[in-house]
Amino acid sequence: MTNKKLGNDFEAEFCEILRARGFWAHNFAQKREGQPADVIACVNGNPALIDCKVCSTKRGFRLTRMEENQLLSMALWRKTGNGFGFFALKFDSEILLVPEPTLSRLSREHSSVTLEQIKQNYYMRLEDWIDLWKS
Repeated sequence: MTNKKLGNDFEAEFCEILRARGFWAHNFAQKREGQPADVIACVNGNPALIDCKVCSTKRGFRLTRMEENQLLSMALWRKTGNGFGFFALKFDSEILLVPEPTLSRLSREHSSVTLEQIKQNYYMRLEDWIDLWKS
């Protein structure tokens, strides 16, 4: 399976998980010129801008995969009062939500991060993030 197909499948899976838990979730159409993120979701008046990444448990997450337009969009999202943008990182069957500022900080120190390094920083398991966002 290609990386693009893996990524597209995860975006669709992620939206379905959120919808099943009561969120309104939209997967942005893939555009050649890029998009600000993969998913916008909202529940109880709490919007979230999320980019989905499938990660190798062996190599971790290459921080260069965070695209400039995504980072700029997430910065503007935050400046306009919507809170942090998130990266949903899928390692095998485990999905973690990491705020963009955390990954941006890590990118100044590392070219990639492993699952263990992410777990040493700020992150939330998907189920915990859903419960928090719905409250």
